[in-house]
Amino acid sequence: MQNGALRRVTELSVDARHAMESILGRPLREDEAVSVNVYKPAPTGAARDEASQRLRERIDKTAQKVKGVPEAEIDAAIDEAVDHVRHHPE
Repeated sequence: MQNGALRRVTELSVDARHAMESILGRPLREDEAVSVNVYKPAPTGAARDEASQRLRERIDKTAQKVKGVPEAEIDAAIDEAVDHVRHHPE
């Protein structure tokens, strides 16, 4: 299932171009491209509050695990993990 598309303005049908111009509120130029992405918006109301609470609890739990560890050591571990991911793709 595709959730995004990128098209040059010159590739758009007349109807698609008019629709994009209507959404943007301005004419499209021939040297432009249009990107469309579809996603579920962030939760609102109670669902958002619950997600926020779970995130705060997870952050607090992680913070407890590194209590007493020097900040430089934490930064070094993060840097090492990022370096590993960048140089060892799946």
